[in-house]
Amino acid sequence: MNISESRNGDSQRLGTVSQAPAKFIQICASQDDLFALDGEGNIYQYNFNEKTWGKLVASRSHEGRT
Repeated sequence: MNISESRNGDSQRLGTVSQAPAKFIQICASQDDLFALDGEGNIYQYNFNEKTWGKLVASRSHEGRT
């Protein structure tokens, strides 16, 4: 799976890629993904193929909501 693809209707998409993002204050890992939160509230996803961090940009979607 490409890092820019969304999963299960996620409302975030890949933004900028950074070699050395800000200092992370929290890390979250699952079997297939690695996410980090910096002190400014920005969320990053690690791309294991390219060995880089990509900043996620939130987007609002009203699909499927009533």
